[in-house]
Amino acid sequence: MTKKYKDMESQNLPACAVEFIKLVIRKMRYRKKVQADVQAELTAHFEDELRDCKTDEEKEKRAQQLIAEFGDVKLLAVLLRRAKKRCRPLWRTAFARAFQAVGVLILCLILYCIYISLGKPNIRVNYVEEALRIARAQVAESQNAAPLYQKAIDAYKEPPLVEDEKGIEKSLLDVIQRKSWVAELTEEELALTKNWLSDNNDAAAFFTQAAEMPYCWWHRQAENDIVIVILIPEMKGIKNIARLLSWRARLDAFNGNIEPAFDDLLTCYCTGRHLKGPLSLIEQLVGMALQGLSAGTAVTILQNRQINGELLRNFQADIEKLMAEDTFIADYTTERFLALDFLQRCYTDNGSGSGHMIPGAVGHFPYLELWNFESDLLNYSRSLGMALVSADRDDMSREFEKLYSNAQQWAHKTPWQLHNENVDLEMGLDSWPRLKKVRYWPIMLLMPAIGRVGELTYRNKAGIEALVTVVALLRYHQDNGRYPQNLDELVDGAYLRRLPMDPYSAQSMCYKKTDDTFILYSVGLNFKDDGGTVAVVDGRTKSAGTKEQGDWVFWPVVQ
Repeated sequence: MTKKYKDMESQNLPACAVEFIKLVIRKMRYRKKVQADVQAELTAHFEDELRDCKTDEEKEKRAQQLIAEFGDVKLLAVLLRRAKKRCRPLWRTAFARAFQAVGVLILCLILYCIYISLGKPNIRVNYVEEALRIARAQVAESQNAAPLYQKAIDAYKEPPLVEDEKGIEKSLLDVIQRKSWVAELTEEELALTKNWLSDNNDAAAFFTQAAEMPYCWWHRQAENDIVIVILIPEMKGIKNIARLLSWRARLDAFNGNIEPAFDDLLTCYCTGRHLKGPLSLIEQLVGMALQGLSAGTAVTILQNRQINGELLRNFQADIEKLMAEDTFIADYTTERFLALDFLQRCYTDNGSGSGHMIPGAVGHFPYLELWNFESDLLNYSRSLGMALVSADRDDMSREFEKLYSNAQQWAHKTPWQLHNENVDLEMGLDSWPRLKKVRYWPIMLLMPAIGRVGELTYRNKAGIEALVTVVALLRYHQDNGRYPQNLDELVDGAYLRRLPMDPYSAQSMCYKKTDDTFILYSVGLNFKDDGGTVAVVDGRTKSAGTKEQGDWVFWPVVQ
């Protein structure tokens, strides 16, 4: 028997009274301190009432009467509990209510977590098929260049390994890519390059045939038809073969074979054009890189070789024709599909476009690498937290649509126009309140670097226009024995169809005639004319300039 009940018996209370008090205390179901107080009060009450009783029989009988007067034990316990609650301090009442409220909130949160965890996505659209559909030309399969590109990739032989200046073994291609002209190669590098080019004659032939085709589309695959995991393995092979052709062009030009050199550069340009349009940004950026490689190699050849006017005229005409058929606007259609596919796979759909994020659904997008815990519980806990803080599907979709709409509109404007209009190319994402960044974390994760893409697009176009202008200037010099005073003379003399526009200003590209040559440049990233001087950062020359200093110089070639 516990000490508190022994204390009651030590007061010489009848057994019925002891049992009654014990039952009342048990029915109260309240804190032990309060139970002890009530026990003491009931014990004192019985003692007072039984004090005048002489015998145990009288005490027993009187105790029975008192018990009967108390009435129902359960009701008595409830009334005592309520009385004690009313008498407790205000701070204790507030604390109890707060604790109850927290408990209710936790219960609601647990129920809500269970609710959203049971959600299922509604996959209505196969965006992989949509992406392939808009990329495919409505012509016969025989006009598709993709199978020929694949043959070229399959026939491609990797370059040998060589030691660089530091004695580190690297691919021959990685070593020679740091050099711009054949004369810079060592005898060993030159010999290995010739052998590598010879080993890839078949790959180059297939690549050239593919570039001559009018259309190109790929029958891509994606695991579970998820847009973000569309496989584009051919990009690496295409870039490697384009580099191979650029070096074959250099070698041909070095040996005086200018026409085949220009043909290889036109092949690279055409391949770059095949990677434009409603494709993924990765493909579009590769296409820009190939065209930039073609233009850069051509300028290097023009700097190092004297070329007759007819070849220059024909090359310029070919480039101008390709430019007229080209697009220099980034296309965000497929990137938008990526966002829409993410929404339909990671959110429920209540029929009105809204819905909550489904915990764990982001695991279908492994390339996002949102978590890599070894514990499944930790992975799920993080995904649950991300789902709880995420905005609903309707709000998320609205933000994505607004951002991609702005991105597509800005793609039609030059860097100068965007700068002049004070457009925030970061789309205001950096200035979002922290809470909004947390709620719209998929946007922070999935939106591409719009400013960088636009810059690369217009730099690509400017580089090609600069190449055409350089060719026109060289032709003018051959015909007139001097360079023109300004670029308008090229247009007036029909050497150039129109002035090359500088994407970083509202004017045409800057041109300066010097004693024996000329300088052609853009004002560059700082939107300021620095007179054709290049930026030097940490002792290294930056031919494209920086946001702080320097112009983007196209001619003469800056080493």
